[in-house]
Amino acid sequence: MTAWLKLVPTWSYLVLALVLAVGVQQIRVVSAQSDAAKARADLADYRTEVSERDRRAALFVIQENQRRQAETEKADAEAQEQLAAARTDAERAGSALERLQQRLAAAEQRSRDAGNAITAQLSQAAEGAARVRADVLGRVGEAAQLYAGVADERGIAGSACEKAYDAVRGN
Repeated sequence: MTAWLKLVPTWSYLVLALVLAVGVQQIRVVSAQSDAAKARADLADYRTEVSERDRRAALFVIQENQRRQAETEKADAEAQEQLAAARTDAERAGSALERLQQRLAAAEQRSRDAGNAITAQLSQAAEGAARVRADVLGRVGEAAQLYAGVADERGIAGSACEKAYDAVRGN
């Protein structure tokens, strides 16, 4: 077996070793290129995944802001409706006060028109007291109307603010 090895020149062993080394290196290069291609594909997949996640997060933020805006606008619209109802109630109360004052004035006029001397003297005495009562009643009514209007507006505004805050918080 060693005889045939002596027939092969020495330089051919070097050529064979060189060919084997180049072949091994070629296999390693192909393997590295394959690994690099897989890494590029993985990186592209990761970038796609991150991009999709960012798109979904941005969409969620937009939808959440729209939801909050809609809830805030809804609370504001409800507050405006309540405020309009409170103003209507205040106008009704003012009208009722005016009617009461008109009735009092009509009653005073009837007592003055009675014509009886005793009634006239009693009427004059009662008239002064009635005027004071009417004046006090009018002032109390106006003050009550003013305070009720302010209280209604502030109560409705506070309620609307709470509703808007709850909507923004997501409760």
